[in-house]
Amino acid sequence: MEPDLEPMLPPEPRAEPVAPLWAWALVVGLGAVSVYSGYTALSARQLYLEGEHIRADLTQQRDRMKANIADLTRQVEQANRSREEVENALKQSRANTDAASAQIADLQKQVGDLQQKTGEAERAREAAEAATKAAKETADKEIAALKTQLAAAQKKLNQALADLKKEREQVSPAPLPPPAAPPSAGTPPPGAPAFRQ
Repeated sequence: MEPDLEPMLPPEPRAEPVAPLWAWALVVGLGAVSVYSGYTALSARQLYLEGEHIRADLTQQRDRMKANIADLTRQVEQANRSREEVENALKQSRANTDAASAQIADLQKQVGDLQQKTGEAERAREAAEAATKAAKETADKEIAALKTQLAAAQKKLNQALADLKKEREQVSPAPLPPPAAPPSAGTPPPGAPAFRQ
């Protein structure tokens, strides 16, 4: 067989039917609708993502605010407890101050009484010292006067004994016994005249 040596020619173009205008308009319209739908979907997705991001931020802020509120509540409770402790301490301090004031007033009264008693005791001591001094001076004067009187009495006694001895010698030449020892002060010997003080 002989090969077919006919050149290969391109087939003749056939006339294809052209689509009507309304079909092209429909295709363009559907494309526009699909583009718009895609744009709308992308916008909706972006809005959804932004909303989720905002919701996550709000949730985080809400949790942070809850934690802050819990912390503030704890701080308020602690401040209330501290305030109550301070008020109780202040009440106790006022009570202690009142008690201390009462004790101070009582001690001041006792000090005043002691000062008054001390003043009276000091005056009594000064009066006793003055009385003791006056009594000592009086006793010294009386002792000096008694010594003077005793010396005068002794002198008169000696003079009387000497006079008596002279009279005896003149009356009787007989020897006389020696005179007795001088009597103690205050008691004259028998036969001696009494002296007035």
